[in-house]
Amino acid sequence: MSYSADQGEKVELKKTIGLFGGVSLIIGVIVGSGIFVSPKGVTQEVGSVGLSLIIWVVCGILSIFGAQTYAELGCMIPKAGGDYEYIMTAFGSLYGFLFVWSQLIIIIPTANAVAALTFADYILQPIYPSCDAPLASRTLIAACAVLILTWLNCVSVKWVNRIQNVFSAGKIIALLTIVAFGVYCLFQGRVENFTSPFEDSNYDPGKIAVAFYSGLFCYAGWSYLNFVVEEVKEPNKTLPRSIWIGLIIVIIVYTFTNIAYFTLLTPRKMLESNAVAVTFSEELIGSYSWIISIFVALSTFGFVNGILFSTSRIIFGAARNNHMPNMLAFISVKYFTPIVSVMFMSLATLVCLLFQDTFVLINLGVLAEYLFIALSVAGLLLLRKTRPDLPRPIKVT
Repeated sequence: MSYSADQGEKVELKKTIGLFGGVSLIIGVIVGSGIFVSPKGVTQEVGSVGLSLIIWVVCGILSIFGAQTYAELGCMIPKAGGDYEYIMTAFGSLYGFLFVWSQLIIIIPTANAVAALTFADYILQPIYPSCDAPLASRTLIAACAVLILTWLNCVSVKWVNRIQNVFSAGKIIALLTIVAFGVYCLFQGRVENFTSPFEDSNYDPGKIAVAFYSGLFCYAGWSYLNFVVEEVKEPNKTLPRSIWIGLIIVIIVYTFTNIAYFTLLTPRKMLESNAVAVTFSEELIGSYSWIISIFVALSTFGFVNGILFSTSRIIFGAARNNHMPNMLAFISVKYFTPIVSVMFMSLATLVCLLFQDTFVLINLGVLAEYLFIALSVAGLLLLRKTRPDLPRPIKVT
């Protein structure tokens, strides 16, 4: 929805995201807190170093295949809203309506809330190294992070992208630091965990499936650039390039980060840890492990920023199609941002911060997310038959 400002300028979403901004958004959304804590989830299912590393690489390759499909969808239907627009175009308004409300009630608010609480946890960990931080402090810091990012998302897309660029670079620096520590350990001869990499492997199909679930969870977020495709410069070029560059960087960094973890941590020690990155750093730098805590906090802060920026466009797109109140499609005539939808998303996140045990909702949310991704891919195949007239600058074969 757009209106004319007093000076006669058309009020609409501005194309401000270039290649670097697109890559930064993808990296910023994918690399949240998962890589710092989730390798345990893969290892506990498959049991060995070698099979764990294979799972991480294959999950990345599968994500690239899925992202290429979304590149075709994004160039074919270049509207803000991503999956919502694709599902509605392919299957009709009812499916689009179900998608957007599933996102707004389950998937997005819980993911944002968990990331914000993780940010608070790692900010407070150096202050409370041997005990749990006060609940009120944890909730207050998480809420402050959400509110600060809400304000920035309301007043300036350029500043949001600058912050995303900085925090994306910061989290990659953090991961490269871990990789550098791992290389140092390898040169020191710490290769005992790689001498028999497939020892104790568990090839049970059910266990491997759950391991893939944990790995794909860490790669989740590659579709979020599609949500803001209306604000991407030259989307036919920028969208696929951003996806390829961003995901290849993430695959390389994730793989080498896990190799670094295994230089110091045996699978058993990894399973005993609730925060693998902190345990790894304690093994190497002892009392300076708080540095990793700060890096994790920066990573999750960037994650919340990326999610808040991109998912507010889902609300914007849904309201534009009358699946939500029309006011949520309003664009600020001063800042040219979907200010009402940003505040709505922020409010939903703040409500979820009141709930401490969100694991059931998180599991349900991840399941719902991949069900709708599958529906979007099915929609692409359907549109090739029912709408061959749609422009297809990119076609996945």
